[in-house]
Amino acid sequence: MALSLVGGASAFLSNTLPRLATKRVSTCRFVSMNLNSFDVIVVGGGHAGCDAAAAAARTGAKTALVTQRLDTIGELSCNPSIGGIGKGHLVREVDALDGVMASVADEAGIHYRVLNRRKGPAVRGPRAQMDRDLYKASMQSVMSNYPHLSLIEASVEDLMLDESEGVESLAPMSSEPLQLSESTKRVHINQKEHKARIRGIMAKKEDGTTMEIEARAVVITTGTFLRGVLMLGHERYSGGRHLRDSEQVEPPSEGLARTLARFQFPLGRLKTGTPPRLDGKTINWDVCKDQPSEIPATPFSHILQFRGEQPARIAANTVISCAQSATNDETHKLVMEYAHTLPIYDGMEGKGNGPRYCPSIFKKVQRFPDRQSHNCFLEPEGLNTDIVYPNGMSGPYPEEIQLKIMRSMKGLEDVEIVRPGYDVEYDFVNPTALMHTLETKAIGGLYLAGQICGTTGYEEAAAQGIVAGANAGRAAGAAARGEPAATPFVIGRDEGYIGVLIDDLVTRGTTEPYRMFTSRAEYRISLRADNADMRLTRKGMEHGLVLEEERIGALEAREYMIEDRIDKLRNFDLKVTEWAERGGNDLMGGAAVSRKAGLKKTAEEVLGMPHVTLKDVEDIMVAVDRENAVESTENLSTPSPASVYDTVEASVKYQSYVKRQHKDMESWRKAQGVKIPPDFQYEHSVLPTLSKEELEKLSLYRPNTFAEASQISGITPQSLIYLYHHVRRRNRDRDCRSDSKATAQVN
Repeated sequence: MALSLVGGASAFLSNTLPRLATKRVSTCRFVSMNLNSFDVIVVGGGHAGCDAAAAAARTGAKTALVTQRLDTIGELSCNPSIGGIGKGHLVREVDALDGVMASVADEAGIHYRVLNRRKGPAVRGPRAQMDRDLYKASMQSVMSNYPHLSLIEASVEDLMLDESEGVESLAPMSSEPLQLSESTKRVHINQKEHKARIRGIMAKKEDGTTMEIEARAVVITTGTFLRGVLMLGHERYSGGRHLRDSEQVEPPSEGLARTLARFQFPLGRLKTGTPPRLDGKTINWDVCKDQPSEIPATPFSHILQFRGEQPARIAANTVISCAQSATNDETHKLVMEYAHTLPIYDGMEGKGNGPRYCPSIFKKVQRFPDRQSHNCFLEPEGLNTDIVYPNGMSGPYPEEIQLKIMRSMKGLEDVEIVRPGYDVEYDFVNPTALMHTLETKAIGGLYLAGQICGTTGYEEAAAQGIVAGANAGRAAGAAARGEPAATPFVIGRDEGYIGVLIDDLVTRGTTEPYRMFTSRAEYRISLRADNADMRLTRKGMEHGLVLEEERIGALEAREYMIEDRIDKLRNFDLKVTEWAERGGNDLMGGAAVSRKAGLKKTAEEVLGMPHVTLKDVEDIMVAVDRENAVESTENLSTPSPASVYDTVEASVKYQSYVKRQHKDMESWRKAQGVKIPPDFQYEHSVLPTLSKEELEKLSLYRPNTFAEASQISGITPQSLIYLYHHVRRRNRDRDCRSDSKATAQVN
């Protein structure tokens, strides 16, 4: 079955969806009574725009979100899912800063899974399928009722600027040196390079009239709309995207692109694609591999998790099952046979510059000719629709070719396409033109966030949005109130994946759509999804982003509970032999246990051993306390609640790894000037842990030093450390051979 609806789903749908739809129509026509002036204007109502506008408003800045259509705010333009490996970390961090994406996702999530669950906590990624209608309705409801925020329906035609070399922004940021960690010493806030400053926008309303809206700061989050061109086969037409369930196209943004080009922003072309949408009634679900939702689910929201509550649809037992099919030899034959029907792009000599890690089916077959199959995940788009998203199957072939390709796969032999997939190619600004605040270097008060900065994905967009919106709001709000210039809101690489994302972008730039992975973070052992609130919520409080009392209280309670649990583990001990008797020899050390008779170990030490879980240890602690008839309830061992379980376990298990991580990074920082041999061969046989992308780029750029290598986009810190150790070993071996040869000559 496509949908596994449980527990009165029909009643839920008939009662809830009409109510949400009504709410959407009425609230999304709300605009401010005063359209003339704001502190901050956010252009675009996508994922970057929503979190940027909400962040600016939370700082107290009078904020407007301006978008072509209010009824498309919160639209999931491509994949109906939020989260994933690396991406789920970003969503949790946005939530820790009181952003809107996580809570909206938990309102609309209909299928939850934690990816990489069998691996360590640092690389586990929470992910959820969304009901498209519920997500959009929930986001529109949140944005329509957000304090200090107005929604305006208009097409932004251009920027209003005061042009002059070195002109001071109307929303200046403090240039005082930031007290930053070692990992973020490269942060550079220089406002003396400005060639102009923002003073507002020019926008066209639906009736064709033009209006000017003043603002001290503007955040552009145009996504794929900047000179966007849509492509289906050899057909090309201007647009940012198709409206859902319609052939109608949303027009591209031309004026903004021309202004950015006039100020010599480094513009390039990127592309992305969306697969065809399938009619779920024509899929043979019985022959596909079922992928049910995890129940109970792991929510994105820290507050939900602290309360011990489930996401709304999980709690209501209205969930779906996804399914898995796969390509085969016939699919691959069709993909290559009709390659000549694919679009000719503007970028990369007609080949198009698309996401390396979310490639089209053509790119997959072309790059991996020996692969017998590629997965296709069949993901229903909602509770009230039969439309299915075939994840992994984008490819803008003519519609009849897309149908042939789809029908070559198991379970899809009789499938019908509801809407064909298409590609969109658009302008982006190389993010080296930005500072860590995401303010542009050329135009004071102008901030960029989302796909315009060269990233791909809803989560990366929201992460940039919250930083750009926070800085725009803090700077503009302080200026409007006549206060001293605000300090920048910058997240360090050792504080969050948001910090890694932005530091990578503004210091290295990107030549292809950037996607977050856990491997990009040198401090990933510390940057887990389970502790995002402990890393960032206090920082958000200090910068006026976190205002919700329940969130602050939940953080303080979690910190106390985690410290208390670890303290109990540290102070409870048993003889090694007793641990083994109660937990089993294999679990507690195997045959070596007998040689350690009389030796004691604390619960903390035992938990640090491989394969031992917190539950294993706490079960033994509870049993021992009961046997010893502990009278004081204060000292009685109890299992850790779900709200702190993962953090307690990871904090203990990763202690030694965190110390080694910091030691490695300290060594690495001292090695920046070390030279890389000019004849070094960047091959898989020499550097087996490096990805194909990293080997390609190192071979292409051939950096002279590790400092140069660290500036290449796509080269992860862990790979640089591995390369550093390899070069050191090679140099050491060479020196040893030279010494031996010299000694032999002397003798």
